[in-house]
Amino acid sequence: MSNKKVLLLALFCGLMTAIALNFYLKSVQESVTNVKTKSVAVANARIPEKTLITANMVTMKDIPAEYVNSHAVSDMSQVVGSTARAEIEAGEQILDTKVVKIDSDRQSLAYSIPLGMRAISIKINEQTGVGGLLKPGDRVDVLGTVEVEIFSPDPNVNTTREIKTHVLLQNAEVLAVGTDIGEPKAEGEKNSASASAGTVTLAVPNEKTQLVAYMASKGDLYLTLRAPADNSIEDRPSIDSMELLK
Repeated sequence: MSNKKVLLLALFCGLMTAIALNFYLKSVQESVTNVKTKSVAVANARIPEKTLITANMVTMKDIPAEYVNSHAVSDMSQVVGSTARAEIEAGEQILDTKVVKIDSDRQSLAYSIPLGMRAISIKINEQTGVGGLLKPGDRVDVLGTVEVEIFSPDPNVNTTREIKTHVLLQNAEVLAVGTDIGEPKAEGEKNSASASAGTVTLAVPNEKTQLVAYMASKGDLYLTLRAPADNSIEDRPSIDSMELLK
């Protein structure tokens, strides 16, 4: 084959390759431009739990529809002015299950209860409620003092009454103090005074709710405030007058 024919064949093959590559690039571009997207609210930065969400924390972003969560919020007004029920990471799609309107108190309290726990309210005063200084989010131990009948060592007396103090709960979370559930307040709105609250609502393990309710009806409950970093759990037996005399 002459050099001229070889050159013409090479040019023809190059032309066919260029045409094929052009068709491929066009098909890729069409597939990209034809992707269906949906505009959803995305966090600009990490939003901690129980944070009032403002406009500068959120942006609307177009995301391929196949990657959009079914609970993703597509309306900015549903997010701004709401409170984060749980932590939202930077770049994360904001889900309607993670935000709550600030005026939806009942719903907000329900979503603040940890899984496996129940919210139960107990009466307090300045003595039993740490001087009225408790705030939602604090951690407390719950002590129960009750009068019980025990067998008497005196053969002439069948039973005697004894006051015992038990540790009912350790490291329980305070969900609410009175009606204050710890939600961020709008500008100019004042927090209610916890000192005047007559109840505290605690997150209690489901299996402990009956014990707390029974002790509240039969005796007195006292709350002891923990340091924020103290998560210790101790084996603490009940105390009675005989223990105090030792």
